[in-house]
Amino acid sequence: MKKLYYLSLFFLCSLFVASCSDDDNENLPDISVTSSVDNIMLPAAKNAQYTIEFVAGSNWKAETNVEWATVSPRSGNAGEVKISLIAKESNNTGLDRSGVLKLTGANGTPVEIAFTQFTSDVVLLKQAKFDVPCEGQDLALEFATNVDGKYKLMVYSNVSSWIKPIKAPESRALTEGAFEIRVLPNETRDVREATFQIYIVDKNNTDNVLMESEKIYIRQEGEPVETSTDYSADKQVKVLQSHSKGNGVPIVIMGDGFVDKEIAEGYYDQVMDKAVENLFTEEPLRSLREYFDIWSVTAVSKNNAFGEGYSTVFESVLAGNGSSAISGNMEKVLEYASVVDELKNLEKMEETLAIVLLNTSVYAGTTNIGYRLNGDEMSELAIAYCPVIENLESETFRQVLCHESMGHGLAKLLDEYSYQTMGEIPLTQVSAYREFQSYGWAMNVDFTGDKDKILWKHFLQDPRYQGVDAFGEELGAYEGACTYWTGAWRPTNESMMRNNINGFNAPSREAIYKRVMSTAYGDSWTYDYETFVEFDQAHLPQPMTRSAASVKPLKPLPAPRFVNKTVWIN
Repeated sequence: MKKLYYLSLFFLCSLFVASCSDDDNENLPDISVTSSVDNIMLPAAKNAQYTIEFVAGSNWKAETNVEWATVSPRSGNAGEVKISLIAKESNNTGLDRSGVLKLTGANGTPVEIAFTQFTSDVVLLKQAKFDVPCEGQDLALEFATNVDGKYKLMVYSNVSSWIKPIKAPESRALTEGAFEIRVLPNETRDVREATFQIYIVDKNNTDNVLMESEKIYIRQEGEPVETSTDYSADKQVKVLQSHSKGNGVPIVIMGDGFVDKEIAEGYYDQVMDKAVENLFTEEPLRSLREYFDIWSVTAVSKNNAFGEGYSTVFESVLAGNGSSAISGNMEKVLEYASVVDELKNLEKMEETLAIVLLNTSVYAGTTNIGYRLNGDEMSELAIAYCPVIENLESETFRQVLCHESMGHGLAKLLDEYSYQTMGEIPLTQVSAYREFQSYGWAMNVDFTGDKDKILWKHFLQDPRYQGVDAFGEELGAYEGACTYWTGAWRPTNESMMRNNINGFNAPSREAIYKRVMSTAYGDSWTYDYETFVEFDQAHLPQPMTRSAASVKPLKPLPAPRFVNKTVWIN
């Protein structure tokens, strides 16, 4: 009986203990938050975190009601728990944003915890890429920002010829705004591109940029490419000017990429006439114009576009990819130049400047020199390639045409710009340019900085050339020329042969004067320095009233290409 009693008592006690344990679990809350969650504020950055602690009376899970936030871990067993609330991305919306974290146990009511992520300082664009038809279009560059300041629209290139401002947003604490611009019709066949960026700047110091938007890209299509069917005007010659002094300095101008329609409508002739006008805008050429003979030769191209799939008379190729170089078919250029009766004379052709104007608005330019005609000695023949940059009235077109045609082509001047990355000019290149100078070329650069030995020492020793000129330039020995940073010197800091501004400096003017007079009068003419100075002092360059773009240095052009080639012509 005692054994049975003991067993019964043990069984009853066990039942009592089990019953008490079940009652305790039923009374525990499913989720009990133990950390502070009254005001959870996440920073704006991606992966910002906040730790939440709770006690779970059973298995649990966690989730958020927003895509931009998550929790880790997302589930677990009963007990004391720590989880992390995590921002999956930066808050670049411009506004604080909120969500709810829900903790759910196996049996109890879910616990909901509100949280907020601060916004970062932002400038948000409604649209960052615009494709504009050739007819032009008004655009609104819309943005939103939470930064208080003034608004600036920055552009990465000079687009003043084809994009005009219409309206800017007011300078007040707006959350939204727009710069309204007008893209003018594109009357060329070239695609035009522009890059903008919106800056939020300090109201009191507009040089202090507080925030930048992403870049805005605008691309405008060109007019459709046309094809010629009528070639009857091809190789027609027009006299644009005849010399009234000397025996004539020959220039022949022709166009590449012009179709029959453009020629019939008179555009070809307009380009030729404008080119002649531009060629004589700089001294001393303006005052030497009477010595020149100028002809145009009509060249009818199949297409009025360049590149793969298109055909033009002189097969001009624009290098592109950051280069402003141009190449063409030299034999074709000479073939068309030779239809001018006066240039059938070999001696005249040897003195000729041939200019090929490309029917494109692209910024580029290249001049080829170094031709021997029919096995003769080195000639003055040059072929200068220059597009109708931007448009016919463009200051850039004028500048590049003067630089390439009259600087490199006529006077055989070298470039006066330099790049630090190029370092010191190699001796092999110095030797090559010394050969140029043996022909009387490249007289605007030297390879010594000694002012008593430099090529233009006579100007440095002449009191009439002391002090600053009308552009603020002073003659001296400035290191950096022929694209090289050291080892080559130029006469002035800036010039037409450096960044296409501030006219031709004195050594360049002297070289132009010598070239014109020696060609116009031949062997009967002898250079006299005092005669030149008298002429030069009477026709010193003066600043011209130009658009604001004219005072900005332009992208350097390729060095003149010395072909060193013998050409046989009939």
